[in-house]
Amino acid sequence: MAHYFASDVHLRADHPERDRRFSAWVGRLTPADHLVIVGDLCDFWMAARRGEDPLTGCPSLRALAEFRRQGGSLAVMAGNHDEWLCPAYARELGAEILTEPQDLTIHGLRIRLVHGHRLGARRLWKAGMESRGFFHLFGRLPGPVARGLDRLLTWKNQRGLLADEERHLRVYRAYAAACRDVADLVVIGHVHRPVDEPQCRPRLIVLGGWQCHSSYLCIDLSGASFHVDHERVDRPDPTALPCSPH
Repeated sequence: MAHYFASDVHLRADHPERDRRFSAWVGRLTPADHLVIVGDLCDFWMAARRGEDPLTGCPSLRALAEFRRQGGSLAVMAGNHDEWLCPAYARELGAEILTEPQDLTIHGLRIRLVHGHRLGARRLWKAGMESRGFFHLFGRLPGPVARGLDRLLTWKNQRGLLADEERHLRVYRAYAAACRDVADLVVIGHVHRPVDEPQCRPRLIVLGGWQCHSSYLCIDLSGASFHVDHERVDRPDPTALPCSPH
């Protein structure tokens, strides 16, 4: 039995390789395992524009539903991309929905979980895009308009990616330091660069996204181990910008 943590998978139909990779990873879990998704399991595009389609039309989400059906423990924390999908995660996947911050103790290790988008580093315009109103508006836009807006936002994110990541990481380090009395390990998502700082107290792990690599945290009787496959594995449309952050 092991406890696994992943975040920022950003499932969407136009990135099928990511979907295959994540569903294969879920398929290797056993019914005795516990899995927590620390936000942004699905991308905003999929969350807003799926219409009435069931979540289980996606291979990764079918794999999660099957993992849960076989007895595995599945919990999902809302991220900035998929907050409005949480009722469907509970209904269709059988997931427990977690609020943040979430404090757990596993094998004596005290863990603090947050997605990370509400810790104070995000731009105000991004906060506005997380409203229910924008979610429903984006879902009603004509396809070409929605795709154009999606590409524009991706391009804007890419322009300041490194500075944006560093700003978030400074905030995350300060947040982790403030958790010293309540946690041995602070686990955060949102930033797509995987980070492990075992020298810090508490230890800080930023889980990273699944756009350009696979990454997850495993906690079992031997302790906490962070796994990252740095190989560039997504092969999207070459005209797209595949690694849009957050």
